[in-house]
Amino acid sequence: MTGWRRGVVWAVAAAASLTCAGVTLLLWLKDLSTAGIVAGLAADTVTLVMTVFAVRALVLQSAQTTSQATASGAGSVAAGGSIGRAVTGSNNQRTGGTPTPAPGSPAPGGRAEASGTKSVAAGGSIGEAVTGDGNST
Repeated sequence: MTGWRRGVVWAVAAAASLTCAGVTLLLWLKDLSTAGIVAGLAADTVTLVMTVFAVRALVLQSAQTTSQATASGAGSVAAGGSIGRAVTGSNNQRTGGTPTPAPGSPAPGGRAEASGTKSVAAGGSIGEAVTGDGNST
């Protein structure tokens, strides 16, 4: 953890430590009325902060795409992300080198479905797909 997040964690830890020490001091001095008010305020603040974090996590989780791939045909290939090379069929020969992926950021993963014989599907990008029998790649 780096950057501003580390600072936030340290600030929250320091505030929690000071609050705990203050409530302990008030209890030690037998000022129960003030200690109860401070403890209640601290509990309400923590509850509010945790509610904000929970709502944020739920919103971020629902915004993410889930990767789901289904391949139902004989020799079919499906991937929720990207596929570099997919070769289906029989008696295929590889004669060339492995293709290098295209520069740039990878495509986002998503739902993919390959339902026919020797079919190929990807939620991202497909570098090379060879289907059929007796191909030279």
